[in-house]
Amino acid sequence: MAKPKSRRDVVPLPAHSPLPAGLGASELTFLKVVVENVAQPIFVKDRAHHWVWCNSAFDALIGFPRNETIGKTDHDFFPKDQADFFHAKDREVFDTGAVVVIEEEPMSDASGNTHILATTKAPVFDATGAVTHIIGIIHDITRRKHVEEALRLANQELEQRVFERTRDLREVQNALLRRERLVVLGQLAGGLAHQIRHPLSVISNAAAIIRQRVDVSKDTDLQRALFSMAEEVREADRIISDLIDFARVREATFMEISVGELLDSVVANVHIPEQLKLEWNIARGCTLRVDPRQTRDALGNLLRNAVESIESVRDQRTRHVIRFETAEDHEHFVSIRVIDSGAGVAPGMVSHLFEPLVTDKTLGLGLGLCTARALIENQGGTLMYEAVADGACFVARLPCAEGAVSER
Repeated sequence: MAKPKSRRDVVPLPAHSPLPAGLGASELTFLKVVVENVAQPIFVKDRAHHWVWCNSAFDALIGFPRNETIGKTDHDFFPKDQADFFHAKDREVFDTGAVVVIEEEPMSDASGNTHILATTKAPVFDATGAVTHIIGIIHDITRRKHVEEALRLANQELEQRVFERTRDLREVQNALLRRERLVVLGQLAGGLAHQIRHPLSVISNAAAIIRQRVDVSKDTDLQRALFSMAEEVREADRIISDLIDFARVREATFMEISVGELLDSVVANVHIPEQLKLEWNIARGCTLRVDPRQTRDALGNLLRNAVESIESVRDQRTRHVIRFETAEDHEHFVSIRVIDSGAGVAPGMVSHLFEPLVTDKTLGLGLGLCTARALIENQGGTLMYEAVADGACFVARLPCAEGAVSER
């Protein structure tokens, strides 16, 4: 394809040029030189949309030589949608006799590159006042639009980073406030636990003396009363133990222990009703680096939670299941899932699961999950809730010992 002519190649205006009549030869030559060398692309079209004249800047913009464009229309060079748009704006000028300003329009050049143009199209009138031609003056705003788009993307990225940083700061602030509240609550819990445990001990001793001195085998009401008393004392003592555990999350003493050994100790310390079935899908030989006692207590809370959840909905005709699963990731952590087929977690409770004093149980202070998370985080791990179809799933993510190898 021929290259466009240089701006120094002045092309004579055609005989039907719309330039004003009455100009002398020297004035006409001067005017042609000026217009030819204007930096902005300029073109002239007749009523049939044919180009009748253009300057060198226009040649350079569209990438076609002038001897190919003069006498042709937009449809000979541009995609149909672009050419149709150009013609529509031309007709608007011819029909109204008014200047038409196009703020933004795309144009594809001879090389297939797309330019964004801002074009002004003005009418040229003859002696009778009829519009015979239009003059188009083009500003190539492609670079400006690219800069604007880059600026828009930069602003969008900055807004996203500000949003993320604000969110992170808010999470840190909430974590600090939560930790401060937990410290205060822990101190209060520790003091209350010791104050309440003493009268419970007195009640338990009094019940034992009654059993020794009264033949309860002949009085079923007394039997039931003493049994209920003992059960309530045990439940209250467990709540107090939760308070003390919550108040005394000490520094972890790290040791290496296998997943199998850890979970065996968890199950050994929790009463599992005969009607419940335990299922295992774990990497027993995978070695963790944790505080065994703290981790056992945390997982024990999860297991007790699962048992109590199943007990609340247990159907004698259905054998419910608690399942342990493990999975390793590429960051030297093991995820231990405790999955039960119990009542699950109400949607409104999910966001408050790990907050102290939040529970849907008749008895208890809602410290089990809160304490479990504190103990797991004390190992450098995390504790999360995962929704499942039937029941609930809690995931404890714990660090592996260096170089640990899994064995199922």
